[in-house]
Amino acid sequence: MKNREKDAEISRDGLIKDSVLQELKENPYRKFSIAFALMTVIPFLTFFYVFTSVASFDALAGQTGGILFICLLIAVCGFVIGYLIIGSILKRLFIYATRLKRSDQLKSTLVASVAHELKNPITIIRTNLCTLSDGLAGGMNETQKKITDLCVKVTDRMTRIINDLLDLHKIEAGMVDAKREQCDISKLLKSQIEEFDPIINKKNISLVTELLDANLMVWADGDKITRVINNLLSNAIKNTPEGQGLTLRAYPIERFVRFEVADKGPGIPTDKLEKIFDKFERLDTTKEGTGLGLSITKDIVEMHKGRIWAESAPGKGSTFVVVLPRDLRRVMRLQAAE
Repeated sequence: MKNREKDAEISRDGLIKDSVLQELKENPYRKFSIAFALMTVIPFLTFFYVFTSVASFDALAGQTGGILFICLLIAVCGFVIGYLIIGSILKRLFIYATRLKRSDQLKSTLVASVAHELKNPITIIRTNLCTLSDGLAGGMNETQKKITDLCVKVTDRMTRIINDLLDLHKIEAGMVDAKREQCDISKLLKSQIEEFDPIINKKNISLVTELLDANLMVWADGDKITRVINNLLSNAIKNTPEGQGLTLRAYPIERFVRFEVADKGPGIPTDKLEKIFDKFERLDTTKEGTGLGLSITKDIVEMHKGRIWAESAPGKGSTFVVVLPRDLRRVMRLQAAE
C-alpha cells in the first residue's frame, strides 16, 4: 500500500515537473550542462596551444611541463567544482519551483472542491428564498419581502464567486474546451456595449467607440472572448466616475487584432500594473468583487495565444489592451515547428 502511494506521489511529481518545464519552454538544467561542457574546451585548447608552441618534448618533461600540468589540473578541478556547485543550486531551484507548483495546484483543487460543494446548497437556499418572496409559501408583508429579496441578491453574489472559482480552476487545470470559429471582434464589442448601455446611461458616462476596421475577424472561442470584453468593460464602468468618459478602440495590426478599453478612473499605481492580474488581487477592497475577473481574463487571452496588459498612471485613468492573433491555427503551427 505504501509503495503504491509512493509511486503515485512520484508520478504526480513527474507530471508537475513536466508542467513546470512546459511553462519554461526549455529544460534549464540541460542548457546549463551544455554550457559547462562547452566551457571545458577552454582549458584543453590552452593546453594544446602551449603544447604546440613548446619547441621540444624534453621541455615538457621539465619545469615547464610540471607547471603546465598543474595549471591544467587546477582548470579541470575548478570546472568540476563550479559545475557541481551551480548544478546543485539549479537543482534546488527546480525542485522548489516544482513544489511551489504542486502546492498551488493542491490549493486550487481544494478551493474548487469547496466551491463545488457549496454550489448546490446555495442553489437550494436561493430557490426557497424566491419561493418565499413570490408568496408561494404564504403571504408576506413588505418588510419580510425586502429581507428575502436582499438574501436572494446575496446568494446571487455568492454564486458568482463560486462560478469564478470553478472557472479559474478549470482553466488552470486545462479542463476548458475552446470552441473556436471565425469571430468578428467588432460585433462582440457592439453586443457588449448594448448590454451595458443601461448602466452607462445611469452613470451618465459618455462612451466613444473607435472601430477602425469593419473586418476584425479572429479564429477564437466567441463566448470566451465575449467574457474578456465583458470583464474589461465592467471594470472600466465601475472605475469611471459619473459624468466622465470611456473609450473603446479596436483595429488590426498586421496578423493581429488589438482592442483597448480606456477609462477616466483614479488610475493604477505603477507597482500594481502587473499584480492586478494575480488571483484575488484587488486595488479597492471597499468595492464588491473577488479579484478573479482580471485573472480569468488573462488566462482566456493567453489560452488564445494573445497578450493583455494595463497602461496607467495615478489620477490619469487606465487603459487595458488586448492583442489577439487573427489566425490562431497559424500561430500554433509556427510554435509546433520551432
